Amino acid sequence: MTERDPPRGIPPAGRFALCAALASSIGQTFFIGLFGADFRADFGLSEAALGALYGGATLTSGLLMFWLGAIADYWLLRRAIVLSSLVLATGAVLVGLADAAWVLVAGLFLLRLGGQGLTGHLAVVAAARHARRRRGRAVAMASYGFILGEATFPLAVVLLLDLVSWQQVWLLAAVVLAGLAAPLLYVLASSLGSDEPPDRPSSPAVALPMGRRHLLGNGGFLRVLSVVLVPPVLVTAVFLHQGTLSELLDWQRSDIARGFMVFAAVQALLAFAGGRLIDRFSARSLLRFSLLPAAAAMLGLGLLPSGPALWLLFAGLGMTAGLNGVISGAVWVELFGTAQLGMIRGVYAALMVVSTALGPVLLGWLLGLGVSLLAMGLALAFYVLIVPALLVPGIQGFEREP
Repeated sequence: MTERDPPRGIPPAGRFALCAALASSIGQTFFIGLFGADFRADFGLSEAALGALYGGATLTSGLLMFWLGAIADYWLLRRAIVLSSLVLATGAVLVGLADAAWVLVAGLFLLRLGGQGLTGHLAVVAAARHARRRRGRAVAMASYGFILGEATFPLAVVLLLDLVSWQQVWLLAAVVLAGLAAPLLYVLASSLGSDEPPDRPSSPAVALPMGRRHLLGNGGFLRVLSVVLVPPVLVTAVFLHQGTLSELLDWQRSDIARGFMVFAAVQALLAFAGGRLIDRFSARSLLRFSLLPAAAAMLGLGLLPSGPALWLLFAGLGMTAGLNGVISGAVWVELFGTAQLGMIRGVYAALMVVSTALGPVLLGWLLGLGVSLLAMGLALAFYVLIVPALLVPGIQGFEREP
C-alpha cells in the first residue's frame, strides 16, 4: 500500500477517538444540563446560583488543562485514558451520591475535568498523533463521537428517568464508564502501536522542547488562534442568547429545536468533508475559508426575513463548527509536529474555555446597548474577510511532519 494509495476505512486512531469522544459526553454541558431542574429542586439552588457554580467548575477545570494537557505527551495513552475515564466516573458517583451542594460542585468539577477536559482532549490528540496519512479523517471521527453523544444520550436519559431516579442514572453512568468504557478504551489505545515517546520534529524553525511561555509568544500559534477561537466563542454566545434573538426575530421554540437539528446534521457533514479536505490539502489551507459560513449566517440575521435567517444561522454556524472541529485538531501537528501536541492543545483548550466564557458577555453587552444585528454581522464579516487573509498566509517556516 503506497502513500498515494492509502488504506480505506476508519483509521485505528479514529476508532479510539470516536469512542473516547463519545465517553466524554457524560461530562459535557448538554448531558449535565438535562439534570438542571433536579439539581435546583434537590439542593435549593436558583438558576443564577446553579449557573455560577457550574461556571466556576467549568472555568477551573478548563484552566487546569493549561497544565494537565501535557500528560498526553508524557504518559502512555492507555494509562492516560483510563485515568481520565476514572476521573469522569468518580465525578458521576459524587453527583449521584451528593447530599449537599458542595459535593455536587465537586462532582461537577470532576465531570468537566474528566469529560470536556481530559477524555475529549485525549481523543483529539490521539487521532492527530497516530493517524499520519489519514489524520483529517481520524480527527473527524472524534467530532463524530461528540455529535453521536449529543444525538443519543439525551434520549437515553429521558427513557431511563421513566424507570429510575436521576441519582441512579448518574450511578449507572459511573458503572458504564468504569466497567465498560475504561477497559474498551485501554484496548483501543494499546492497539495504536508503540507507546514510546513520539519523535521530535526535525524542523529547525521549531525549537523543541518548547515551554508554554514560548508557545504563547509564537507568531504561528497566535495567528491560528485568531481564527480557530472564533467559532466556539460565536456558537456559545449565540446559543446562550437564543432567547433574546428569538424575541427580536419572532422565532418559536419549535423553530429553534428544528434549527438545532439542522446545526447537528450540517456540522457532521462538514466534519466528514473537512477531514478529507485536510488529508488532500492541509488544515492551514482551510483556515482561510472556514469562517465564511458563520459570517454569512450572522449577516443573514440583519438582512433576511425571520424564517430564512433562522435556517441560514444554524446551517452557517454548523458548517463553520464542523470545519473548525477538524482544523483545530490537525493544524497544530502541521505547525509543531506531534512531540508536544498534548501541551499545545492543552493550552489551546484553556484559552478556548476562557474565550467562550467572555463571548456571551460581549454579545449580551452589545444586545443591551441596542447594537443592531446587521452592525454585528458586518463587523464579523469584516473580521472574517480581513484577518485570515492577512494572517494565515503568513504562517510560514514550519515543515509538515513526515
